[in-house]
Amino acid sequence: MRKNTKILALGAATLTLAMGGWFSYQEYFTKGLDSLPEKVCDESVPRETVIRILPESRSAEEGSDTSGSGNGFMYSCHIYGDGDSILSGEVKIQNSSVKGWEDYYQSYGGKSGAAAEKVSFNGMHALARSNFASIYVPCVPSTTKPGTTSGNYALVSEVRVIGESRTAGTALHQALTDFAYGITQHAHRAGNCGSDITFPTQPPRFEEDQTGR
Repeated sequence: MRKNTKILALGAATLTLAMGGWFSYQEYFTKGLDSLPEKVCDESVPRETVIRILPESRSAEEGSDTSGSGNGFMYSCHIYGDGDSILSGEVKIQNSSVKGWEDYYQSYGGKSGAAAEKVSFNGMHALARSNFASIYVPCVPSTTKPGTTSGNYALVSEVRVIGESRTAGTALHQALTDFAYGITQHAHRAGNCGSDITFPTQPPRFEEDQTGR
């Protein structure tokens, strides 16, 4: 009887250690992203959007930068996870038509044979393919003199995940587009764009399902 009691006690202790190890693993490997601010990139992107993109991480680091003015304006933001996983994006004012932007990004992303997913909303355009997303938003540079032509100036964002991602397919495209939408909206304010664009509360949604196929 004593022998059986010892065996049961040993088994319970082993189970307790195993469970303790599991909980330690969960805290150790997921706390990195959870320790980020509730909103990253100058409070323009919810932390949950980052968690939808990057895999579990022991550590996480955020950084952003604003430079230039007028048609030389640029905003950038990055999130570093541990290992080789990086989420980064830039928003620049560029002189490009919607067609020029779309033609460029349709073929962007290496040799991936997957077609780009696209959506247009409120005068804006979003496109995602492979491991990147881009948004096009008309923008009149702050240095443009009244009464002069503004050409095809627009804010163009480009966001990509380097290394491993938490999901793939449309689910990844949507999360990257949500990230791009947040930093583009911030850049629109920071860059003093003189356009009548109104950013809806809800970022653009791709029509396909969000299963991360």
